[in-house]
Amino acid sequence: MRKMIMWIVTVPLLLSAIFGLTGCRPDKDEWYKDAVEYYRQGVLYGKEGNNRQLDISPEILGKGKGVGYLLHDLDGDGRDELLIGFNSAGGITKFTNVVVRHSDLGPYSLLGGSNGYYIYLCNDDVLRVDSWYGSETKVEYMKFNSKSNSFEVVNGAGKYSPKQWKLTQF
Repeated sequence: MRKMIMWIVTVPLLLSAIFGLTGCRPDKDEWYKDAVEYYRQGVLYGKEGNNRQLDISPEILGKGKGVGYLLHDLDGDGRDELLIGFNSAGGITKFTNVVVRHSDLGPYSLLGGSNGYYIYLCNDDVLRVDSWYGSETKVEYMKFNSKSNSFEVVNGAGKYSPKQWKLTQF
């Protein structure tokens, strides 16, 4: 009976050690690769796919040229977030999606916009989010918090300026 209990305890431990040492587990640092491919397909070929967690802005669907992505650590936790966007004529990068590695859901588009709703990455890793309400533009500044998988609104009026970022083209 003791040998049976020892086998029941030892075998799972050995298997987990073997999988851990041989690299058979998914690499959490490369969580974004499937999401990048999903967006690349949508941007180049106009296909939205079946994954409803990752919405592709109609503004970039099928465009290809000039649309790309940026991997950037928004909250300083050592893990990059994925931003999808394009460089505007004014020299500022406009983002249409911010995809994070959600602790429960995996890659998840936590913040999105298009057609007048844009996200800009500013200094100090603050996001400026512009949205339209009738004829009025609402501007909010946000910081990402990976521990709560959320964006917290911060006071940013006059403090943060949108910048141009070098995107990896699809």
